[in-house]
Amino acid sequence: MAAPALAAPPSVVFILLDTTRADRLGAWGGPNPTSPNLDALAASGVRFAAHFANSHATRPSMPQLMTGRYYHQNILRAFTPDDHPREFPFSRDDPTAVLLPALLRTRGFQTLAVSSHPWVSPESALGKGFETFDLLPVAASRGHAGAGDVVDHGLAAWQRRDRSRPTFLYLHFMDAHMPRFLPGGEPRFPVPGYDWHRRFRPDGEPAFDRPRRDWNRYDASDFTDLDRRHFAAVYDTLLAFMDEQLGRLFAALRADDPDLAHTVVLVVADHGEELGEDGRIGHDDSLTDTVQHVPWIMAGGGIRPGQVVHELTENIDVVPTLLARLGEPLPPGTRVDGRAQLGAHGSACPSCGKLAAFYAWEDYRAIRARRHLLRENLAGSFRARCDGADQLFALEGERRRALPAGMPVAVQLHRHLRQRLDAPRRTFLASRYGTPTASVVLRPQFWSVADGVAVGCVPVNGDTPASVLRAPGWLWTERGVALLDRDGAPPLAAAVDVPDGAYTVELASVPVTRMPWLIGFARWRKASFAKEDATTFVPIGTARSSAGRLRVDIAPAVAQGLRIVGLRVTPEGVAPASAAPLDDDQRRRLRALGYVQ
Repeated sequence: MAAPALAAPPSVVFILLDTTRADRLGAWGGPNPTSPNLDALAASGVRFAAHFANSHATRPSMPQLMTGRYYHQNILRAFTPDDHPREFPFSRDDPTAVLLPALLRTRGFQTLAVSSHPWVSPESALGKGFETFDLLPVAASRGHAGAGDVVDHGLAAWQRRDRSRPTFLYLHFMDAHMPRFLPGGEPRFPVPGYDWHRRFRPDGEPAFDRPRRDWNRYDASDFTDLDRRHFAAVYDTLLAFMDEQLGRLFAALRADDPDLAHTVVLVVADHGEELGEDGRIGHDDSLTDTVQHVPWIMAGGGIRPGQVVHELTENIDVVPTLLARLGEPLPPGTRVDGRAQLGAHGSACPSCGKLAAFYAWEDYRAIRARRHLLRENLAGSFRARCDGADQLFALEGERRRALPAGMPVAVQLHRHLRQRLDAPRRTFLASRYGTPTASVVLRPQFWSVADGVAVGCVPVNGDTPASVLRAPGWLWTERGVALLDRDGAPPLAAAVDVPDGAYTVELASVPVTRMPWLIGFARWRKASFAKEDATTFVPIGTARSSAGRLRVDIAPAVAQGLRIVGLRVTPEGVAPASAAPLDDDQRRRLRALGYVQ
């Protein structure tokens, strides 16, 4: 029997489970009993079984989730405002997009937030849509507050709410994210016979081979099977603890509204997490299902219980689905890319599911169909040179297998990708910036490099031998582009996206001294390639951007002996400058979260 249509908007409790992958929860077949309360909530409403985040990490994913758009500038607290294209200080608002909290506030909702994430903060674009915002304090070394604190503060805000109008309560949980301190000090699902104290730190980080992860924090190629099992057990333990706290929240909501007739509870994640599969941990842009496949649950507010949607859905569908359930139309002149997945009577829409999900970020886009994943790397980028312009995978259960990118299935996937993302991307790129006002650094992963220049692909880490770094010519190191021996090297022609105008251009660089021949190579390699930030800026002249593209030629004579980590471009008439460095407390907190070295 269909649930009745709503006579008035219900309140909303919007629960964001940061870093939570679907397949570790019970309702999705997880191996441990991590989520009885979430499972019960799903059974009382609708569970979207094949739901996918539209990108791989919080900064790209949250704008998609909160606007329903594949492409949108940053909405979180600025992290690297001078060296990421989504955060440049001259970015401008998109008048055709809406942010969910701000929209609901204009419709009379009381908007309240409790966050354990330092980027999801009151001064952010997202945070400004809330009447009250509670960013939970915590010791920097712990990175984030725990679920118990989020629930305590969330319930206090809920109990203080103005009951004469609907409420939108946003709760951001970080328990599944690093660092993972175990409640009680031990995993709830221990690996038999394994002494984890000898291999892992109390914060969940591996204690062994730290130099390997100093080069790449996602590298788990040295994990044993027992290491992987323990790492997953810690993750599951934190999920179970978070679920227990959510049980307190759900009980309080039902005490206030027993059938949730006047309250919609929505649970979703911004991305998942790799737990040692394929030699990786964390959530880099591998685009594996462990990172992209996330939970989405909606219950209450007249939503029919016991529903499971098996068609593919995406995070961009969350905003239009919630707005449709609330009976709140989009403002005139605005749009979303997603599609409402529930009908007027709280039942899943049989024809609204999709044949594919789409992933979009600054340097990739991809289509995830039932059996294949096709990734397009940024055209002309170093990654496209080294890994291929396109990467095709067959999806086989929990695993994937690389396929030749020229297979016939790729043609069809390319066509769907272009049809879905070309127009939104083109519109976004044409309108995202205002007049430039400050220096910015364009990192090499965002460059487009001319085809005629040979570039060697030499990923540098603790295992890189000296022989590959003695090769003449331009080298892409995955930590910048280097020219250690310019013998015969032509100029490197690069293009970057900046607003039209005249700029002074500098090479943001790290000097590389001559490589030692006999001893000291490991120290030289670390000193030359480990740091991510520039230590010197080498002027190379002026250039003018046209049609949003700035083209520069980097002369070998200037670049010799440098690892270039960016192009610093400064608008004409502005003094070159770098953003203020992070303070010590910020750096400790972000280091604990894995965001900085």
